[in-house]
Amino acid sequence: MKLLIFLFFWHLFVYPLSAKEVHSLFTTKGIKEILLPSDSLTGNEPFISSPEKVKSSRDSSTVYPYDSPKILVHKSPFLKPLYSDTTKLITVSSIASPVTLNELVIKNNFTKNLLGHFITSQHTAIVQSGVQSISYFKLFSGKKIASIRFVRLHPFGSSMQDTSLVATKWIEKAGNRLHMNTAKSKLGMQLLFKVGDQVKPLLMAENEKLMRDLSYLEDVSFHLEPVENSPDEVNVIIVSKDKFEYAISMGLDADNSDVEVVNENMFGLGHRLNIGMAQKNKYLPEMGIYFSYHVNNLFGQFINSTFGFSDTYLKKGWNVSAEKKILTSMDENAGGFSFDHVSKYNYISDNHPIALDTVVSYISSDLWFLHAFPGTRNLLNKTLLSFRYYHQGFNPEKEDSLGQSEFLRNHDFFLTGVSFARRNLYKNNLVYGYGVTEDIPYGHYYEITAGLDRSQFGTWPYLGFSLSNAFIDKQGSYYSGRLALDGFLDNGIVRQGTILANVNFFSRKFFALGDPLRVFINVEFLSGINRFKEEYLTIDGRFGIRDFYAGKLRGDNRLKINLETARYLKWNFYGFRFTNYFFTDFAFLSDKPKTIFTTNFYAGIGTGFRIYNESLVFRIIDIRLSWFPVLPDGMSHFGANIQGLTKSRFDDFLGRRSEVIRYQ
Repeated sequence: MKLLIFLFFWHLFVYPLSAKEVHSLFTTKGIKEILLPSDSLTGNEPFISSPEKVKSSRDSSTVYPYDSPKILVHKSPFLKPLYSDTTKLITVSSIASPVTLNELVIKNNFTKNLLGHFITSQHTAIVQSGVQSISYFKLFSGKKIASIRFVRLHPFGSSMQDTSLVATKWIEKAGNRLHMNTAKSKLGMQLLFKVGDQVKPLLMAENEKLMRDLSYLEDVSFHLEPVENSPDEVNVIIVSKDKFEYAISMGLDADNSDVEVVNENMFGLGHRLNIGMAQKNKYLPEMGIYFSYHVNNLFGQFINSTFGFSDTYLKKGWNVSAEKKILTSMDENAGGFSFDHVSKYNYISDNHPIALDTVVSYISSDLWFLHAFPGTRNLLNKTLLSFRYYHQGFNPEKEDSLGQSEFLRNHDFFLTGVSFARRNLYKNNLVYGYGVTEDIPYGHYYEITAGLDRSQFGTWPYLGFSLSNAFIDKQGSYYSGRLALDGFLDNGIVRQGTILANVNFFSRKFFALGDPLRVFINVEFLSGINRFKEEYLTIDGRFGIRDFYAGKLRGDNRLKINLETARYLKWNFYGFRFTNYFFTDFAFLSDKPKTIFTTNFYAGIGTGFRIYNESLVFRIIDIRLSWFPVLPDGMSHFGANIQGLTKSRFDDFLGRRSEVIRYQ
């Protein structure tokens, strides 16, 4: 317990929050832009070009006002085409760009004295991080777009920060030969603007994020260059770096094995193909296959469609879906549908966390639509109206069980919701990724949802409330929180009710032994009201304590606290980057909310490494060791794990289909 208390305070003191520790900030008087020759990318022709050939020359006297807050500035490289290979760029000069607030040093205080031998102030390698995403585009607001050009970088050997770099190692060159660059036509389909349009800073920033979110692109950057003798026009250069599209994943243990092959960017068109084989090793060995095919941005309408098929020991069935989400603040309509035909499964849906004691078969269909009404005074403020219809019909293998379970009821669920949303974007790096630009949404999303659930057990009204908010302070630290409440009403009794309170935080960057470091904190309280007997909460793994597995430990109410300090190491091995982290997890589990602190308390402490390669579509490799000071009977005090992690995503605030609160 003493060790537990020490680690808790270690997490607490490693991050100073005082704003007084930041140096004085200064004002940028102006920004000088170095112009690029617009006709020099002869080998990388514009996807969309202006009717007349645009000429420009270097004019370092062009000055644009910069209306950002008072911040320090540093020089970051700008780009000029290399004539011998027009798909490569070399650094020729620099422009002033805002220094990140994370680069400011801390003054002497108790925390610095305690950690002075480890904490230093270093510059981040990513330019223009820690700033609002629209800051750069504000310099060109209202100017006419004269031409649009694409510069595509290979996955290996190239760099968004220094585009003069090329592959030198044989393995990098071999990987680039196997890779097929994303087609210019596919990249052009992702644009929300065209030649002749005026530059809209918010639209540009959101379009950058939209393209960075594509699974087959490592990073994207929009560069705007003024046109000579035409001060009201700009050329747009879009620099993108592909990921290597092939990946293989394997899972092997005593009970089953799984091998999957992925192509994330078929033929350079952004299509994804997954093919896998799964086998049950115990009792009755059975091998099966599964696959899915996903098309991104179908017909250039930002519609994503998927078809999947599975015939394995775990699941048998097929599914098809298509949807168009709210992607920018300018979007007004969104919607989608999905259909699942399942003949054998231990879950009622793919995203449901609770495994059933029996195998079920069912058909489910989902149809939803959303419309956004822009604010009259501010386009960022949105009022959204959503509608959803969901049907699920079960076909249990045993006829005598039909209709006896309220949890496995055949039902039609009608939902409608009103939401009030606002989203801004903040550009940073070294949060959930390693080195790539990360667009962090912040704002609010307030939602009221009502509906009816019709089944053989009657018609149950549904009501739900959800309040979400996120902001970023002046030092670059991120705070978000959500408070939600919902449930069904049956003769005055609340059924399947849920109470959720969640807080997330990550700190600005510090530097330990010359490496960037961040602190992450997540606190969540989840409580169930009259949940069905098939539903329960656990504290296993991602639901509470890492590497903690006690399947028989269940409850209706859970409080979990996850603390983590992650240090982004400078090591670089053939593009593989490493993060070392320390964590402390606490979890409380009970049957009643009032006994949450007096019933089951458990904790885990540990350390691990995460291995990233942003040029690959592989998952993040997580290697971890854990120790549990308090644990139930039958468990070991030590745990270890090697697993593949998907990159965490930030909550967005644009709009989504109406949903019940997930109880998991």
